[in-house]
Amino acid sequence: MTILRCDRVEGRFEGMVDRVALFDRDGVLNVDHGYVCKVEDFEWVEGASEVLDLCRSRGMGVGVITNQSGIGRGYYSEGAFIDLMESVLPAGMVDLVVYCPHAPEADCTGRKPGGRMLEMALRFFAVDGSLAFFVGDKASDLGAADAAGVRGIRFQGGDLRDLSKDLGIS
Repeated sequence: MTILRCDRVEGRFEGMVDRVALFDRDGVLNVDHGYVCKVEDFEWVEGASEVLDLCRSRGMGVGVITNQSGIGRGYYSEGAFIDLMESVLPAGMVDLVVYCPHAPEADCTGRKPGGRMLEMALRFFAVDGSLAFFVGDKASDLGAADAAGVRGIRFQGGDLRDLSKDLGIS
């Protein structure tokens, strides 16, 4: 798994994919308990790990796109965030994590609803936005998808597997 910060050097995916599945973290992959930065506080949304596995089994590139303002606010360190991602996303589950560590007042263009993090993911996977979707639970997620030319899909809670048809992976 590659982990990229919104304002740092970008990487490249070593394989080839036809489509890309991108997911917001808090509220989509894990229950949003507010500033989740410890393994013991990370609680999977029902069906989330299965959806990630299903995307991978369909040969899709899989990424997580997440604002992490808790870093910029001093609630936890970037190292703690990276350690958490490496702990809860076992090898092969996700190809890429792109995060913005800045608090909203930092006025970073990488933060959602800006499209920079999604654009980084598209470059990483070397695909056009028409070959990707982004699942988010907030208006800022859908705004980021729109800004990057990616299909945005709103998750309103429950079991993430219920979106399988909308994601084209059922």
